[in-house]
Amino acid sequence: MFYPINTLNKLKSIGSLKIEFRELTNGFCVFTTLRIPAHYPIYQAKDTLIFQNQTYQTVQVDEQTHLLDFVFANMNHSCNPSTFIDCGSLTIFAERDLEPGDELTFFYPSTEWRMERPFKCRCGASGCIGNVKGAAKVLSSSLNRYRLNRHIERLRNTIVSREKTASCAKILNS
Repeated sequence: MFYPINTLNKLKSIGSLKIEFRELTNGFCVFTTLRIPAHYPIYQAKDTLIFQNQTYQTVQVDEQTHLLDFVFANMNHSCNPSTFIDCGSLTIFAERDLEPGDELTFFYPSTEWRMERPFKCRCGASGCIGNVKGAAKVLSSSLNRYRLNRHIERLRNTIVSREKTASCAKILNS
């Protein structure tokens, strides 16, 4: 789904959002227009579309539901994210103090179990995960450095439980 440019222009003019959209070579990006303290709520999604199937523009909000929001869809990934999207409240929170002009990014595996369109990360952050394929494909030691949404934690725990069960069964059968 693509948004018409007049929708973008309307959103750009809403000062209470504390954000603006800029078109760069890789598409639209989201930036703050104000100084925002760490942990402060920046934006809450209200007018969203719900999908059972994932697209490259949706954000996974639970194990089976994907949501399309214009702001979320235009935020880039970073392994050193400036924000966290809380899928329970559909709110973007600052991860650290932000200055006007800072790009709003989030760690995609914090919401996505598997990516519709995996890609090579170019964030340049220390400890970059390299290939962004979703939380299912990130080492636990790497995921442990990030805030994750509850559905990602639940999916991780399900996988760990299955692995433990399989390991125990293997030991019992030998």
